[in-house]
Amino acid sequence: MATVNRGAVVLQPAYFTSSVYYKEDSTKPFELSKTLWTAQGWKWMHFKVFDSRTRETFLNVTVRLFLERMVKTEAPFVRTVVLFALYTFFNTQPTGSAPTLRGLSHIPIPIDQYTSLIALPGTLTTPYLAPLEPFASYVVSALVDAQVFHLLPNSELGVLNPRDIPREIFVGEGLIDSNQPQRKGHYSKRDKVIKARTALDAVGRWLDRTPSSGAKTTRSQYEAEKTRLMQEIGASQGVVDRLLEAHAGWPRVQAASGSADGMLRMLQ
Repeated sequence: MATVNRGAVVLQPAYFTSSVYYKEDSTKPFELSKTLWTAQGWKWMHFKVFDSRTRETFLNVTVRLFLERMVKTEAPFVRTVVLFALYTFFNTQPTGSAPTLRGLSHIPIPIDQYTSLIALPGTLTTPYLAPLEPFASYVVSALVDAQVFHLLPNSELGVLNPRDIPREIFVGEGLIDSNQPQRKGHYSKRDKVIKARTALDAVGRWLDRTPSSGAKTTRSQYEAEKTRLMQEIGASQGVVDRLLEAHAGWPRVQAASGSADGMLRMLQ
């Protein structure tokens, strides 16, 4: 600052850009967030569903999943990252496409979650979270100024539809309560696990005793089986010679008796 003769304060702009008084922060969290958003393929999220009715459900469920990771019980860093993702997802909705894709004009949010979201920038006070504070403040202000949020009553009232988003939950074996009463006509979870393991063990035992491919039949094995068969039926060489002679002399035998022809082919 400098003063003039009249005592007025005059600001010197050079002081605010000089490296003596100002050091620009090189960290760019939101730019990094956008880079990761693109690298992970999230930029194509809006093109996964095109049907208008299905797309409306898709958009509502997606923003709701984002909001579920922004509650107070989540870590501040996670909440900030999800805030950037929600802001990016909402503001990258396709516009001007032909045919027009259904868009989301407002984000439904319970009042308690909204209050927590507004206070999020103030929680970024630790040294490693402090660089995120100005970016989080800007994103929150931009969403509020654009009147994006549609406020709903407290989340404890179950105001969202459906009340809980259906999802698959894996239950480990140690978490299965064996004392839980079994409904009539239904297997308990423990019984299902036991039956599945038993079936898997049975398949394993069957594979162990079953060769992967059948045994190959060699010529020597064929000759041995042929000799054994001839001995069992008591066929001598003389009988064989007579059958061959008869077959050569009377061609009609082949047409009249299919079984004899079969026997001759076997003896040859």
